[in-house]
Amino acid sequence: MKKIAVIISLISLVSTISLAQEVYVDSRLDVAFSEDYLNDLLENSPHQLKYMNWYLDNSYSIVDAGLDKCEQMPYLKHLDPVNKIIGSNVESVDEGNFNIYMYQIEREFDKNVYYRIGDTGKALVIYSHKKLANNFNTYTDEN
Repeated sequence: MKKIAVIISLISLVSTISLAQEVYVDSRLDVAFSEDYLNDLLENSPHQLKYMNWYLDNSYSIVDAGLDKCEQMPYLKHLDPVNKIIGSNVESVDEGNFNIYMYQIEREFDKNVYYRIGDTGKALVIYSHKKLANNFNTYTDEN
């Protein structure tokens, strides 16, 4: 019986250590969250931090929609993530270094939301809560 308890404890310890090693703080999170908060997540809620890192790259897509379609969409706006102050319209984005926390967005439960990116003909597609949950669950199952 003691052997089983020791084995279970070791398996639990190894899985906790491996999860902690996988999780890191993406530098883009520093813009919206304090260092203390992120360190607390790293230590006490690595799964939440893993989600936040995943969210940075997987909660949206940027598509070429064309100017005609974009005319029907609201403009994407800048956001001061610390003070929650909505800024001016976004004229362009750096797709390689995009930080979703820097923009004012709304997310709906079961349908995507579209925002116009200036007059570029590009649109930011904000995935629905439902799609986001399904995608993250799939990601978690595969990793």
